[in-house]
Amino acid sequence: MERQVNFGHLAVHRTTTVTKEITRQYYCSTPEYSYFTGCSRGGGQAMMEAQRYPNDFDGIVSGAPAFDWPGLGAEFIQNIQAVFPDPSKLDQPVVTLSNLELLQNEVLLQCDAIDGVKDHILNNPRDCDFDFSQLPKCEGITAKDSCFTTSQLKAIKAIYAGIKSQQEEIYPGFPYGGEYEPGGWQSWIVGPFDETMQLGFPSLQFGFGTEIFKYLVFQEPAWNYRTYDFTDLQIDTQYAASYLNATSTNYIEFKQSEGKMIIWHGWNDPAISALSTKDHYNAAKIKDPSLENYIRLFLLPGVLHCGGGQGPVEVDWLDVIRAWVEKGEAPEKIIVTKTKDEKVTMTRPVFPYPEQAVYDGTDDPNNEKNFKPKRTDK
Repeated sequence: MERQVNFGHLAVHRTTTVTKEITRQYYCSTPEYSYFTGCSRGGGQAMMEAQRYPNDFDGIVSGAPAFDWPGLGAEFIQNIQAVFPDPSKLDQPVVTLSNLELLQNEVLLQCDAIDGVKDHILNNPRDCDFDFSQLPKCEGITAKDSCFTTSQLKAIKAIYAGIKSQQEEIYPGFPYGGEYEPGGWQSWIVGPFDETMQLGFPSLQFGFGTEIFKYLVFQEPAWNYRTYDFTDLQIDTQYAASYLNATSTNYIEFKQSEGKMIIWHGWNDPAISALSTKDHYNAAKIKDPSLENYIRLFLLPGVLHCGGGQGPVEVDWLDVIRAWVEKGEAPEKIIVTKTKDEKVTMTRPVFPYPEQAVYDGTDDPNNEKNFKPKRTDK
């Protein structure tokens, strides 16, 4: 149990406490400021620190946070049930790479220009009202490179839809965009992916999903993903959630400690849905309408899990959080950069949610100066 609790939330706090004491002993002074930055698992640890140990850090940066482990694991299991229905054929996923290429091309055809710029980036995927009927259908059940079978469409729709248990949403689906990008759906969702196949997992979601349920939820190595029906999901995962989850929307103690936190997430993250982070932030905002005074969310268009994708993602988050903590300069706009061969190819502004950057149509769309903020409720 101690190992579980350490993994869940206590190890970072223990490390922080000991490190501060070592620092005090060596320098005869406590640190003036303390910061934590992390992405994915590290992003979840960051949120956990703000919720459980609000006095550990003055500033926190949480990127693409894995903060709801049972919900995330359940989404993974639903996806792999759809993509890998036969556990004996893990090298033959229902959804193919050809499907992903066709799918992304159609998503871009229907939705890329909605934001005023054709750049392979959906500024806000929630604006995309995708019409599945435009995808080419295969005749019969034989899969081909140029069309989608009924089972392939069903699997793809499940990935976008998210998961419900007893009519209650457990975890949201994945937004449109980035399906065929390197580091996108192939490695995370549909496989087969060489790096994970060497470990016996056809995709990253398959590996994480089955391991979470085998060893953190049920403590049963023989657990079979194929037969799980989610009926008792909340009961089954109650124990695991108690030490793994950073889902509390009450940040009042972090606020009282005068801490500041930035949460950021790539819109096209194929590992952890950006919608889950957005929903969490909205729920916390309902709990405390003044939330933006000490916690702000930034959603990065075209960005995959912790980086990658068509969108720009390069920014020094430590500088941003330090300016907020030490100088009182709340981030009203962050400039993200994309470089190739050490040359800047794109700069875009990102505004705190619920604002988004909108192209003003006047000049170079690769220059951040040609974008302005617009509020969105999506």
